Amino acid sequence: MNIKNIFFICYFISLVFCYSDNYEKLYKWVTDHGGYISNKIIPKENSIYNRCLITTDKIKEKEIILFIPDKITISTLNKMVSDRCKEDFRDFLSFAEKEEKTSYDYDCLVYYLTIDIDNKNSFFRPYYDYLPEISKNEYPIYFSEEEKKSFNKIELETQIRRQEYFFNKSLKPIKNKVIKIENGIEKFKKNFIYVSTRNFGRRGSFFQNVNTLVPYLDLLNHNNDFNTWFYYDEKKDGFVLYATRDIQINEELTLSYGKFNNVYLYALYGFTIKNNIFHSSIHIRIKNEVFTLFEKNKENEIMKIVKYFRPKSVIEGNNIILQIKYELENKLYDYQKFIQKYKDNNNIINICDDLIYSVKQYISLCEKLI
Repeated sequence: MNIKNIFFICYFISLVFCYSDNYEKLYKWVTDHGGYISNKIIPKENSIYNRCLITTDKIKEKEIILFIPDKITISTLNKMVSDRCKEDFRDFLSFAEKEEKTSYDYDCLVYYLTIDIDNKNSFFRPYYDYLPEISKNEYPIYFSEEEKKSFNKIELETQIRRQEYFFNKSLKPIKNKVIKIENGIEKFKKNFIYVSTRNFGRRGSFFQNVNTLVPYLDLLNHNNDFNTWFYYDEKKDGFVLYATRDIQINEELTLSYGKFNNVYLYALYGFTIKNNIFHSSIHIRIKNEVFTLFEKNKENEIMKIVKYFRPKSVIEGNNIILQIKYELENKLYDYQKFIQKYKDNNNIINICDDLIYSVKQYISLCEKLI
């Protein structure tokens, strides 16, 4: 074993111990401020990029697992956060358009983390210290322009560009302040990912959801077959997590982030699900017109395209279906080629496998319709 490998192992072990120590501080901070954490759960640190919660005992349906008081959450409803953001966003609030104002609380969270996360005396220090590292290999927003353009072939580029749009939109009103911070833009991007992937909604005034970072609750990962859910208890002033079914020993606690396909999950959250039950849509070009094929009713999707061109005969209609089939076969080739190119990237493989499954069904249907 060479010196470089020994150094890496020692570094990794030190990080594991560091994270374990930080967990104890986080646990104490939450409980000292009125939070409740069931003694039937413990954290599992899969890596410095990912942690989760595992059960040590059976949990019954409807059993309360966590209570996180509002006073230790981070949102514009928190006075410490709102006072600082109101000061620094004053000019922005005066001239912003309505569309931009609706994302004010989201933008504030990103900015607040950027100016506070390195503050050793921050009230939220125990929370910051247990946040996972951000892997630039897992978030498409960090990819090169060449990679982003190539991802158009697997329906991913549009979602990446969408994330870039919201990032630039969040940065724009406060950029003149961020660039004065050392590595400010890079820190802002990292915190944009934290807020994108970890915030929960709670009701504010006018029945609007307020983006909120909820310590400890954000340790739960996504699963379509989730076993917990949460709500905001207005009387107790905090977030409550409870079991939606009986949970067995050594089972991971999970939430649902939404009914998202792998393309969306990867672009926004940096992960995918093998055999995701929610399939990605497919974009094809027929006679210089772009059409999106959705998963729900494949035959209807194909016939919509046929009707769009208003064929005057059965033969003409069949020719359009043949063109659809041809485009789908090209898509199949692209997906298979991507799997070979990114054979070490499980996220890309999961996206392509999902698309291949759908496109093969479409091709088979085209053959039956002709």
